[in-house]
Order: sequence, then C-alpha cells, then structure tokens
Amino acid sequence: MAGDSSIRTETPGMSGRGHGEPDPHLVTLPHRRAWAMPAPPEVEARPEATAVPQGGGASLAKTYAVLAALLVALMIGFSAGPVANAVTCKKNKDYTLWYQTGRFALRGADIYPKDDRPFPFMYPPSCAALLAPGSVVGEVPFVLGLTLINSAAWLAAILLSVDLATGRAWRQDPLLYLAPTLCVLPFVNDTFLLGQPNLLLLALMLGACACLRRHRQGCAGVLIALAAAIKAFPVMAVGYLVYRRCWKAVAAVVVAMALLLLVLPMAFRGPGRALDDLTTWTRGMVLKYDADAIAQRPMRCYSFKNQSLMAIANRLLRPIPADGEADKSWKVNVADLDFRTINALIVATGLGLCGFYLASMPRRGRRTDRTDAIEWGMLLLLILIFSPLSFNYFYVWLLYPLALVLNLVLSVRGAPDGRVVKPVLIACLAANVVLLALAIPFRREAQAYGNLFFASLLLLVGLGWGMRRMADPTSALAS
Repeated sequence: MAGDSSIRTETPGMSGRGHGEPDPHLVTLPHRRAWAMPAPPEVEARPEATAVPQGGGASLAKTYAVLAALLVALMIGFSAGPVANAVTCKKNKDYTLWYQTGRFALRGADIYPKDDRPFPFMYPPSCAALLAPGSVVGEVPFVLGLTLINSAAWLAAILLSVDLATGRAWRQDPLLYLAPTLCVLPFVNDTFLLGQPNLLLLALMLGACACLRRHRQGCAGVLIALAAAIKAFPVMAVGYLVYRRCWKAVAAVVVAMALLLLVLPMAFRGPGRALDDLTTWTRGMVLKYDADAIAQRPMRCYSFKNQSLMAIANRLLRPIPADGEADKSWKVNVADLDFRTINALIVATGLGLCGFYLASMPRRGRRTDRTDAIEWGMLLLLILIFSPLSFNYFYVWLLYPLALVLNLVLSVRGAPDGRVVKPVLIACLAANVVLLALAIPFRREAQAYGNLFFASLLLLVGLGWGMRRMADPTSALAS
C-alpha cells in the first residue's frame, strides 16, 4: 500500500460528462495541470474545482469583497485587545510570557526551572530562540508583530485549505471560504486572545502539503520542522512521510530540526546551555506522563479543557477531577479502571485509528490530488487526536478538514449512489456543527465529555469513507 508521492492516476471525465458536452448552466473554472515526474502512462489529476454559476461574475466579486472586508475587520477586532493590553501594561495572557522568554533567551537566563516547579514556558528551546530577536524591539511592537503574523497565518490557512481541496485558491464557491471559517471562529479568537501560535502551525502544515503536491519535498520538510520547533506535536507528520516514502522530506525534517533545536539556540545560549535546555525540556515535557500529570500542567492536563485521546480516556475511565483548577470534586467518569488498563486501551485505540487511516488510503496507482488532499486532512486530525495536550484552540485545525468535506458535498455528481453519498456527507457536517455548538450552552459539560474530540473523530471517519468511495469509478465521488 505504500507508494511514491510522485505517482498519480488520471481519471478522464472528472466532470462526469462526455467530451464536448459542457453544462449550459455552469462554467467550471479551468484546472492547472501540475508537473509530474516521469512515470508510466499515468498522469496527475487535479482536484475538481467547484463550479461557479454562469453570469454571476459581478455578484461574486461583491461577495468576495464583502468576505475580504469581514476578514480584515475580524483581524483588527481580535488584535485590538492584546495590543491595547500591551500599550496599557495590563496582563496580556501568553503574549507577556513570549516576550519575557525571548528576553531570558537573550540574557542567558534560565528558560526552564531546574527544580520541580512547572515550566511557565512549555515549548521547545528552539521556540525561545525564535522569540529572542523579536523581543529586542520592546513589548508593544513585539505583540503587534505577533498579531500581524497570526492574521497573515489565518489568511494563508483559508486560501491553502481551499487550494488543497479544489486545486485553486481563488474564485471558488464563497461557502468554501466562509462556512469552515465560521465553524472555527471561536478557536481563531482564542489564538489571538491568548497569543497561541496554532493558526501559524496550521498554515505551516498546509504549506507543507502544498509543497508535497508540487513535488518540493525539501520545502515541505523544512515547514514541518519549523512547526515542530515552535510546538513539538506537528513532528508526528514524519510518520506519514515515511509511509509515503517521501525520503527527501524526511531528511529535510531531520536536518532542519537539528539546526532549529541545537544550532539556533547556540547563537544566544552557547553550546552547553543549548544542550542543557533541550535535555531539561525533553525530560519535563516529552517524557512526563503518569497518573497525576501529562507534561507540565498537573491541574489542567486531565481537565475538560484537554480534548486529546489521552486526556479523554483518563477523564472518562477513572475517577479524576474534570476541572482540577477550579472544582476537584467534579468528575465525569463512566467507568473505574486502573491507569495501566487505560493506557492499553489508548494504545489499542490509537492503533485502530492508524489502521483505519491506512486502510482508507488508495494504493499508489490510484492516487490523485483529490485523495492526497483527504489523506492530509486525516493526518491533521490524527495529530490533533494523538497530541497529549490538545486544548480548545488547537481545534482551529478543523478549518481544513471541514473545507474538504464541504467541497465533497459541493462536488457530488449524478451517479447511482449520489442519493446516499450527499446526505451522508451533509449529515457529517451537520453533526460536527452540533458537536461544536454544544459548548455554547454546556461549556464545561460538553468539553468534559469530548465534544471536540468526537467532532474530529467523526470528520476522520467521514473523510476516510469518502476516500474509499472515490475508489469506485461509478461513485458520485469518483476521482
């Protein structure tokens, strides 16, 4: 089942019509043929672009202008609070921590406590080194710069999601830009409010996927390494690169990670301090997991705020506080299992999800850009699920999988199974919206029982099912 990332198959007639039979009511945007490495008679097939109604050019231009204006307004609105707090010297969530960490890195002060105190800064030493140059300019410009980076990442994530799903970033159905963004808007707000880099990580990962599509494996590996250097969990994407035999990308990840984790910090800390920082961080974050804590947040790691597989299993299967920071008496467990048994179940579930992922993938002779786009969406979902700490704002990553499912709904063609496929995909989207919305009236309860985790799981299953349907040439989703 493993395959070379450069080999694709072409399925003639992606529009579902014979040659020379254009739809009189629709104008389909042209596809760009991507360059492919020499291979036997197979050629790459671009994802199917969403059809745009004929004669609606002026109306669509106005719609795009309104969407762009709305996006800019939201960026300004979300950025105003953190910048104002920096100007007035008020408490500014993680922005203050980022600034102080950058200053510590420059001065050679300790970034991670050497005693048993929790780490205030939980990210790799490479992240501290990346923050150090920006902290030179002062706190207000520093915070303003971070909000500008976050805004640019948001725009990039939207455009890359549409590009990967359809083959073009521009002039697609307005719903593809609007609907997924609205679904994750609370998480986007959290990234601005808290100063979290998860939108930037999403943009980097989607950029890596775009590079893989264009056969630029080295660039893809560097982008994945940069994301992992900021926040470690994206490094799990290396498993996919190995499976798909993207060896240049794997090599690029290894080299770039070595440079970012060791060489870059040495410029500010010296070799001894850089190695000590990496050792301390690895011991306290990567290797810290027991019945009482995951990494460096003992009161929060198993609380309702953490939506990872590891946290959900522990919270639901043994009697531990569901909100250790505010109410230690509140528990939501439905069973009372021991810690070792729960870990066995976590491993079995993880292996089962990976098995489903691999079983959903097409063999290399049947791969297309459409199936690759879904593979990458499923990969991002698995990374979210498997990350030990997966707080609410992590789920801004749902932007891309939601765009994929919506594009599948919009591109369903007339076929014998069309009456089944489209309702199933719509039901998947609707169920996700309901699961996400449950946190509005039942904030703690919905999250405690894993509304975001199960939304991700449902998207994973829906995308895997859709990819399997593409393998049937008679299906409404046939690629």
